[in-house]
Amino acid sequence: MIYINFDKKSREPLYVQAFNQLVYKINHGEIEANSKLPSQRQMAKNLNVSVNTITGAYNMLAQYGYVTSAERSGYYVKEIEKTHDEPDRIWRSNAPYIYNFSRNGVDLNIPSSFRRAYRYATRYDEERLSYPDYIGSYDVRKQISYMLNKTQGISVSPVQIIIGPDIMRLMDSLLRVIGPKASLGMENPAYSKIAQFFNLGSRNVKYLNIPQTGINADVLKGFNADVLFLMPFHHYPLYYKMTYEQKRAVLDWAERGKYIIEYGYDMEFVYSNPSEPLYSMTKRKNVIFAGDFTRSVSPSCPIAYMVLPEHMLTKWQKVFYTYHSAVSSGIQNFITEIIRDGSYYSNIRRLKGIYEKKRGLLINTIKNHRFGDKIEILNADCGTTIVINPKIDADENFLIEIAHINGVKLSFIKNALEKPNPIISKRLFILGFGELSDEDIINGANKLLDVWSGI
Repeated sequence: MIYINFDKKSREPLYVQAFNQLVYKINHGEIEANSKLPSQRQMAKNLNVSVNTITGAYNMLAQYGYVTSAERSGYYVKEIEKTHDEPDRIWRSNAPYIYNFSRNGVDLNIPSSFRRAYRYATRYDEERLSYPDYIGSYDVRKQISYMLNKTQGISVSPVQIIIGPDIMRLMDSLLRVIGPKASLGMENPAYSKIAQFFNLGSRNVKYLNIPQTGINADVLKGFNADVLFLMPFHHYPLYYKMTYEQKRAVLDWAERGKYIIEYGYDMEFVYSNPSEPLYSMTKRKNVIFAGDFTRSVSPSCPIAYMVLPEHMLTKWQKVFYTYHSAVSSGIQNFITEIIRDGSYYSNIRRLKGIYEKKRGLLINTIKNHRFGDKIEILNADCGTTIVINPKIDADENFLIEIAHINGVKLSFIKNALEKPNPIISKRLFILGFGELSDEDIINGANKLLDVWSGI
């Protein structure tokens, strides 16, 4: 009999504990090569755990090459090179999976027009090895101003645009201009990448608890941050799209000497009822618009931009008269070329068509499943994700763990809470479809609902 010592108090899932200990026994000869493992049901009975726990452990053993499975026969230990090293710890978010509903997933097919533009933009000449313009080349700022006007109706001069390597660095610079003690407000649940960056820098970050429908006038009452960071087109990670009423509530709040940072996350992929950007709705111009190309061009495209109101330009120049954009000339030239030659817009149309089709496929698959009436679908009007609320009498940790055990990787809102938020359900789960094939969307959604329906 194979014995496994489970630590029920550990945060590590039981199936991962079983996997680690089975690997140790295989590596040290306690379980011999070519021997057959007990059936999943028998092993679960011997160890007094669920069959799903053993199924998850066996699937991981097969994934990492420790065992092989024979149809209708079971799992057999493979002949492997012995080692005294224990396997790396694999936490829940890194567990092996078959279907990855990644909230960050995007289509990674690179158009040939982008390849040509990149080769042209990065070709060798002496000018491209010199220092770039300190706030970004005028050409790239001019093309971004054209792009914003064409796609969002935002009218700005190139001189208002500041180029930087990413949103975090630009925001950090902006807060220094507004004031070294300026506090940054963020919605909770928050965009953890931004929150962690500023928490590590010991910035004064204040969190605003919001419901799953998003920010509103009631939650803004008494909130006293100096700057409020928002993602009106597609909030991360609730993925709601701000309504006109929500935008008006925010602008009314900001009239009391506050600033708003409007981050255009997924602004290219709004499928219905697009509304005017906050930047264009205010007369006082206390909105700073920011964007990048991580979703529309490539996740590894290291360039972002920020549009300053005209009255802030002089102050920026005084504080950052030696500012350097830190974005290579090659990348700036690449963005310039794809906007100028129109391939940027062609790619947006291509991606929007792909994502809208996948979105419909995922929603229909869930609705058509026999368990579909137990799944509430939320915030599905934009981007590459939907949010779901399963009507199941089970703890959210168990729901995500059993999904991962069965090879379906998804996320839940609970992980994005920077502080307790009593006005939002913790049982909200995120399904991203950007990187999945049509077949995987159908099979993955059906697999998830099959598993949850058996609880």
